[in-house]
Amino acid sequence: MRMRAMNLRVPHTSVPRSPHVLMRSMTKRTAAEVGVMHTAEKTAKASRKTASRIVTLAAILAGAAFGVYCMDSRAGVHRWIFPRVMEWCTDPETGAKLSIKLLKMGLAPRDCVEDDPVLRTELFGKTLTNPIGLAAGFDKQAEAIDGLFDLGFGIVEIGSVTPEPQPGNPQPRMFRLPLDGAVINRLGFNSEGHEPVRERLQARVENWVKRVLSVQQGLVSSVGTDAAVAHPTTLGEAQVFAGYPDITADLVNQAGVPQSLKQDRLLSVNLGKNKTSREDSVTDYVKGVQTLGPYADMLVVNVSSPNTPGLRRLQRRSVLEGLLRDVVVARDKLLETRKTPLPLLVKVAPDLSDSELEDVSDAVENTKVDGIIVSNTTVRRPPGLLSHEHVNETGGLSGPPVKPFALHALSVIYERSQGKIPLIGCGGITSADDALEFAKAGASAVQLYTALAYHGPGLPRRIKDDLAARLRAENTTWSQMVGTGLKKTPVYEPSAVNDVGLYPGAQDAFDRSVASVRHEIEQLRESFGLGGAPATERHAIPFTVEKGEEKYASLLEEAQAIVDDKPVYQESENPHVGVLPQRAPAVPEYLLTQAKEQGVTQGELFQEAVQEATAEPVVPRNLPSSESHTRNVTTASGLTAPTSMPADIKKAKAVLRAEADPDPHRVV
Repeated sequence: MRMRAMNLRVPHTSVPRSPHVLMRSMTKRTAAEVGVMHTAEKTAKASRKTASRIVTLAAILAGAAFGVYCMDSRAGVHRWIFPRVMEWCTDPETGAKLSIKLLKMGLAPRDCVEDDPVLRTELFGKTLTNPIGLAAGFDKQAEAIDGLFDLGFGIVEIGSVTPEPQPGNPQPRMFRLPLDGAVINRLGFNSEGHEPVRERLQARVENWVKRVLSVQQGLVSSVGTDAAVAHPTTLGEAQVFAGYPDITADLVNQAGVPQSLKQDRLLSVNLGKNKTSREDSVTDYVKGVQTLGPYADMLVVNVSSPNTPGLRRLQRRSVLEGLLRDVVVARDKLLETRKTPLPLLVKVAPDLSDSELEDVSDAVENTKVDGIIVSNTTVRRPPGLLSHEHVNETGGLSGPPVKPFALHALSVIYERSQGKIPLIGCGGITSADDALEFAKAGASAVQLYTALAYHGPGLPRRIKDDLAARLRAENTTWSQMVGTGLKKTPVYEPSAVNDVGLYPGAQDAFDRSVASVRHEIEQLRESFGLGGAPATERHAIPFTVEKGEEKYASLLEEAQAIVDDKPVYQESENPHVGVLPQRAPAVPEYLLTQAKEQGVTQGELFQEAVQEATAEPVVPRNLPSSESHTRNVTTASGLTAPTSMPADIKKAKAVLRAEADPDPHRVV
């Protein structure tokens, strides 16, 4: 049975399968494999989709993170990459226009950090969160004000703006000096004119007021009274705005809001004049005050641009004073309907001589202008410039090369004004050290522009951070640093601990002088019929008066009142003793004896004795020559002085003659 079973198995295994069986077996295996393959493909597709989604999500997150990173002005790309790309790909003017567009569209970075309290300062009675400002020339047409404030500037200055549109000088008109970090420009006051700029400023105010009103409505409708506690300023502003149908700059001013529309920030408008205007005309500046003044926190009169023919001649004192007076009158008219003050400044060039800078300071003080910006660009080309390609181009030079000139001009004006005029420093500021130098030279605030193009939009934050660190290290503030670097004339102040003693006889001499003045006044009073003086104290007066003449009566009364409370030296046996304790005698004893005999004071006696000692003795002609040196000589006042002078008088005579004739070889 076992063998049969084996025989049955062998033929079974060795017999080939039929084609039908084989096909069915292969079909079963193929279906299984296909299923596996389909499953693998599905898994692969799912994996690819998942991976794609992960990559997409990661890219989105990375892009968002990079975007957030780039929105912070402290990002390194704004310092090391973007400025270089802008420099390689654009010319200076095109790069500036592109930057303005990005700022206008809100695509520029922002300063995301609060300013350190040590940077807070006060300018023209207004608080600033920081003293770093943007100079005029960047945003000439008032297109990107809010974007510039978002970079962290405490002051943003737009312009210069001229009354009528003008294209400026032909292009190219801006040139980089990259090795010096400087720029030469001859833009020539390219401006769209007052009206387009005014319309932009008006639209900015309207949009802001509408946002405030919408915020107020949302706050009241959502959380009610809690919003009033959390946002009292916003609600207060909205209540003011809701009561006026027309939105104007005056409306914002009535609400106590700065025209910058930013808390503790200032919007400045720089006023220029058209090339077609008369050189000595002030009409352009007056129009600027009237048209743009309502939209500004401060106004700047630009008389120092080197690119407008004849403009810098307006800095002469005789011309400048008249110009500033007219502008001040126009400004004062605005103040009649304005709740907040409107400071007026003048911007000067760094190329003026010291005497011209002092004249500018005097003109500003005389006309009651509020401040000075020092300085504009320079027409000089200092030695040592490294960028030779464009160095000889016509125009104003800005950047670090102008810094020494600006600092010198600033210090001259600060010393001349004795710190009474607030100054804003401008010219070559690229770091916190530069800002501190200007502060020590007298600048209450500083402005920059050229450095922004070379160092990127994060420069204001870097300067503020470094500046705050420096100030905290020195345990001081920005306001306390202003003017500390200048040499000050020492002022004598008596010590509160150690009293300064008087020289012997000083008090007596002073009191006798008062008594003498009193007697002179009494004699004059008698001449005018106001009183009398003792006959023994009368002296000849050097002019003739009429009795009853009252021309000088009030003056005499005032003089009498001044000396009435002074001690009087009365007649006594010892004339040099008064109501005060006796002092040590200031003249020789023998003269005191003669003073007592003659009835005169020791001061009068000593003065006459010195005069006699320094003059040749008067010897009567009728005396024999043998007696001329032994007899006493009588002076005109009756004082008898011996011709044989004591040793101390001889010594005084020799000293006085030596002072009159310092020749040591002269024989006396």
